[in-house]
Amino acid sequence: MALSLDLNKAAGSLKLDLSKRGVDANGIQMEVCFDLDVSGSYRDEHSDGSTQRLIERLTPVSMVFDPDKQQDLFTFSNGEQHVHHVGMITLENLDGYVRKNVIDRVPGYGGGTTYSYVLERNLQHFGWLPSAQTPAAPKSRFGGLFGGSPKPAPQATATKRRSLVIFNTDGENDSRDKDRTIRVLSDSQDRKDEVYFLFVGYANGGADLSFLQQIADRFDNTGLIIIRDINRWCAKSDSEINAEILGDELITWLKR
Repeated sequence: MALSLDLNKAAGSLKLDLSKRGVDANGIQMEVCFDLDVSGSYRDEHSDGSTQRLIERLTPVSMVFDPDKQQDLFTFSNGEQHVHHVGMITLENLDGYVRKNVIDRVPGYGGGTTYSYVLERNLQHFGWLPSAQTPAAPKSRFGGLFGGSPKPAPQATATKRRSLVIFNTDGENDSRDKDRTIRVLSDSQDRKDEVYFLFVGYANGGADLSFLQQIADRFDNTGLIIIRDINRWCAKSDSEINAEILGDELITWLKR
């Protein structure tokens, strides 16, 4: 099914609204990625195309902000093992991307929900944290003489890249992961990482997203959009959607 959204028109509208807020879109150079929750409670929205439409509606952000006009897609459910870098969403492969690359295809599809591991992976991907440790070398038979087996060494850190992370979830974080999520975001803020996290919470049926609100209120590099009905939200005008994306905090961050 061909895209019904005029992406070029939407991108032009975003540039205009940025200009009205005092931001020159031509001067923005930052990577964009999209984190997509694939927990069990979100299955219907993936299957009926709602999350596909949401990604399409937010694609103008990468068209304006990202120098390559594309965005990384990460999926996540519960735990580090279920964080997955699906690949790059481009204007050429956007149509049907969720159906072709996500549904029943990614690790942890239909699992639970933890935030911290995908946020940590984003920071590694954009160079603000060392990547995951390499496996430990086999223990030498002389290990006891020379202090035991060597410790695994962190892999080299990628080049640090200013970036925007759009994080979409339909559910509250697992309570056991809340402290870890706060720590990941707090450490990032303390390091002054050049990363802005725009959380997009889908609160269908009155889902509790109070933890997302807590995060947005606590940190100066986190924004929050709450969506009650994805399809109605996607049907809003470009200017209405831009007004929700371009919060005062993000505008201030873009001007730094």
